[in-house]
Formats: sequence, structure tokens, C-alpha cells
Amino acid sequence: MPSVKAENSYHVAVIGAGASGALVAAQFHKRVHSHLKLVVIGNQPRPARGVAYETPFQANLLNVPAGNMSAFPDDGKHFVNWLKARLPGSNAETFVPRMMYGDYLAEIFEDTINNSTRIEYLNATATALNREDDKWIIQLNNGAFMEANSIVLALGNLLLPANPINFDTAGSAYHLNPWSPEISKDLNADEPVLLIGTGLTMIDVALSLRESGHHGHLHAISRHGRLYQTHKPYQARPLSNLPKDFESPLGALRWIRQEIKNDEKSDADWRAVIDSLRPYISTIWNLWNQTQRASFLRHARNIWDIHRHRTSPEISNQLSALIEDKILVIHKGSLISVRSGGNDVTVHWQDAETGDCKIINVARIINCTGPSRDITRIQSPLIKSLLAEGWITSDPLKLGPQTDLPGRLLNANGQASPNLYTIGPLRIAGLWESIAIPEIRKQAAELADLLVSELIESSLLSSS
Repeated sequence: MPSVKAENSYHVAVIGAGASGALVAAQFHKRVHSHLKLVVIGNQPRPARGVAYETPFQANLLNVPAGNMSAFPDDGKHFVNWLKARLPGSNAETFVPRMMYGDYLAEIFEDTINNSTRIEYLNATATALNREDDKWIIQLNNGAFMEANSIVLALGNLLLPANPINFDTAGSAYHLNPWSPEISKDLNADEPVLLIGTGLTMIDVALSLRESGHHGHLHAISRHGRLYQTHKPYQARPLSNLPKDFESPLGALRWIRQEIKNDEKSDADWRAVIDSLRPYISTIWNLWNQTQRASFLRHARNIWDIHRHRTSPEISNQLSALIEDKILVIHKGSLISVRSGGNDVTVHWQDAETGDCKIINVARIINCTGPSRDITRIQSPLIKSLLAEGWITSDPLKLGPQTDLPGRLLNANGQASPNLYTIGPLRIAGLWESIAIPEIRKQAAELADLLVSELIESSLLSSS
């Protein structure tokens, strides 16, 4: 690429204006270095919310109580205090609508921008990055260019779900994006709907359809047919150190089963065992080699997810009522084929227990299997260009880009790309758990420290 003239220069450019980008900006603002400038680049209709907190439905609640949802790791009551002023009767145990949490993040981001002359928000899309004279040149969708010493990719969940089968024959009845407002457009209130997947996205979509006025039958299908467990109060049992059992997935499974069995004798709750591991998840993940990680993904991921990521009691009760009333039917099996037949779609699927081929007729199919992580499939011009130039590389298990422990993106040679970082879901390959606010807020604080220290060091070296 020929040399270009950058219209503006920044020390840090954060690409992505969802929750992760907003928290990086807020943490950067807390560091007192008046000469360092940061810009957040994003094209979200309402910055700071991202997909998760942009939902318009009251039925979409946080899956974590308010007491664990502070945006700042050094101020655990920040969100609860904000919430109490806006939702009378709320406390640390309240599960609030996600749209309200989006308002909280948006207020933090707005305050950050308004109270700083060093931090800016640019409503645009970054389409390419190029390296020139030890700086990154950012190309925007409007044809403009800007430069930055350091880049943070805060892009959230980049990919839509993967297609388990070919849905070309389903026509417009099939919706790959479960968050699109199109999923309920022109859907008659009594028409049946098939939801692919039985996880948290399925629950959100089912309750969103109900809130929007749909009262027809819902079918949900997944390979295991398992539903996620529910939050329940328990006596915490923190671990002082990580047992050696966790050097392999099999050893970890044995330890968890034994600890739960031991706790059952004293009427303790299994949730305490699972949650005691949370501070060690990234450590455990990095103890395992690629073969062990692949084994976990094949054999234990689903059972881990349904116990680790739980729903609120309120959501669980609503879901149970739909199942008891036979409005929502859970199927354990796999899809075979779909075919549109005028006003509905005929879905052929195989029952996992009997092996029989069965048929469901529905008016709509919505993919609720969760975002794909395979960045080699992405159509984003920015990610495609970074892959093509070798600045980033895919994890062998297709969980996202490869990173080091501080969050630097690794290039095709396995080395850290200069001043190129990421946060949130794009760190799953390196940390495994990297999508929840408790993890992201910690990453944002650590990343702000790293950015500031490296920028100051480089300026001192350049002036010496």
C-alpha cells in the first residue's frame, strides 16, 4: 500500500464501540496521562451496548445478578449503586433486563467522552490496517485515514451461528441471525416456530417471541437436548490453590465429580464447586495441550456450559411454564433436511434416542446455536485483511485468533504483532472464558495499564 496522509493521529485506537470498547476507554480515562489520546471507532446505532445489551425486550435478563456486574473491578458496588437509583427495590441479587445494563454502559461511555479532552468517539467502520513507520494506519469506510501507535480490536462476537445443514431450500423462513428484528416480521401469532439449539440464545428468543405477541408452538432441537441450569444461593467455597488433577480434562472431571459428591453429603450445593474454579479457568485452559482442549470440546463442553452459565430463577420459571404447558417442546436429535412447501417448512430430523426420522412442520426456523468462532469464515474486510497480511492467525481449534496472555494478537509466525491487542470474545482461544463482564472488565483494566506503560516507555526511548 502506498504511503497515505493520516488526517488524525492517536496514541490508541479502539476498534469496536460495544461493551468491551467502552470499558477500555473508561479505564484509559482513569489513567492520568494528559498527553495520551485515544479514539473509539464504531458504527453501532447506540454505542457501548453491543448486540447483547441492545435488545428491546424486557424478558431478556442478565444471567448474572447485579452484584457481579460492576463495570469496574476495583468498585464492586458500582452497578448496584447505579441501579438502586433507577430501579426501586433492587439489590445485589437482582437480575435486571439487559437493556437496562446497556443504559448503564452507555452512561459510563458518555461520561468518559464528555469528561475528557483526550478521548473521542468516531462513528465509522475500520476496513483495513496497515503498518507504516512504526505506526498503524487505519482506513475507514468513508475513505479517510488515521494513524495510531497501538490498536485494540474490541469487536465482540463477530460471526453469526454456523449452519448445521443446508437451509437454501427453506427460503425466507430461515433466519441465521437470532438477534435480527426480522425473526418475528410477518409471523402470525399462532404459527409454529423451530429454534435450533437449546442454550441461552434459544431461551432469549423464545421469551422475546412471547413478549412480541407470538403464542404459537415452539420446538427447540439440539444434539443433547439439555437445558441450562438455574442460579441458586449457596455457601461459597473458594479454592486456595488449583489441585494437580486439572492437568488433564479427565482429571478435572474426576475432581469435580468427587467434590460434588462430597458436598452432597453435607447438603452443600454443586454450584459452589463449579464457581470455585472461575478464578482458575484460564490457568486450567493453558495447562492443556491442543489435543486435550479438543477432547474437552468434543466430550465435555456442553455439560460444562449448562452448569457454568446459568439462568436467573425468573427466566427458569418462565421456561418451565412453557414446557409444562406443552407450548415449548424440547427435541434431542439432529437435523437432516428442510424443504419449503408454500406456507410452511417441513423439517426432517433424527431422534437421538430412537434413531427414527421424524417430521416437524413450522412457519419459521431460527438458528440459536450461538456465534461461530472461526475467523477464517468471516466476511469483515478488516479481519480478512489482517489474516491475509499475516498480522493475525487462527487458533487450530477454530476458536478465534491466537493471542498471548496479556492479549496481544499473534502473527502467522507465532510472534506478537507490534502494538496490536484484543479484548473479550476474541481472546477465547487463549483464555477459554472471555465473554462475561467479570472477565472483560478485568481485561480492560489490565490492558489500559499495559497500553499506558508501553506508550510511556516508547516515548522515553525515542527521546533518549
